[in-house]
Amino acid sequence: MRSDDQTLPGDITLRRAGYALAVLLGVAFCAIVWTLFDRSQNVITSSVMAVFGDPSRLWALSDVHLLLTMPVAAVVVVFVRSVLGWKTFGLFTPMLLALAYLQSGPIAGPVISTTAILIGMAAAPFLKRLNLSRVAFLGTLIAIVVSALGAMALQFHQPALASAFPVVVTALIVERWWNAWEADGPTKAIRMTAMTLAVALVIQMLVAAPLMVWLATEAPLALPLIAVVLMILLGRYNGLRFSELARFRAAKGA
Repeated sequence: MRSDDQTLPGDITLRRAGYALAVLLGVAFCAIVWTLFDRSQNVITSSVMAVFGDPSRLWALSDVHLLLTMPVAAVVVVFVRSVLGWKTFGLFTPMLLALAYLQSGPIAGPVISTTAILIGMAAAPFLKRLNLSRVAFLGTLIAIVVSALGAMALQFHQPALASAFPVVVTALIVERWWNAWEADGPTKAIRMTAMTLAVALVIQMLVAAPLMVWLATEAPLALPLIAVVLMILLGRYNGLRFSELARFRAAKGA
């Protein structure tokens, strides 16, 4: 039986793949941030525009569409936790973060939320030393993130940074990240944060997909009903998760 401290070859493979993906995402993130702040035509901005389009564009989704597709978002979270074995910050956190993405735009949303989370992560250790209550901690954290994003919005004339809802969601994520850091260590906390962001990104793209827009318009009640059926099926799944299969397969071949 595998102990918690034992490292299997599959763990090393997954870790290397995670590092490579993190580097790739980091480069893309920096390029998108550069394009948000620098609208001049250069190699970086031209490449980002060609690959991702205009980072400051917004989704044109109605409130009814967002409401009807929330059960579909819940299906995604249940799938990645029950079948893939990804650990996220609960069920609602990825869904709320996806709503923040949808409010700010397909590209600017993830960038703004990630920037706000990084700011909150930098401020959280100092705020914890003050022994504040949970309400005061969250309020102070929101004020710090708002000040930083507001200053950047005014300095770089980028109104997309002024979205309010992502800031509130950010405060909740940073709080849960810090609690996970203290309970399980930095590696697991950072991994759960990255998986939560990734799941929220998947939810965003799924909710805004043309098929979802068509279903929400032509058969609005079909989405919640389909989601209920899928979650019942996923809830009855009791087999090995894909992350466990990958580790065991690599260990068997070693």
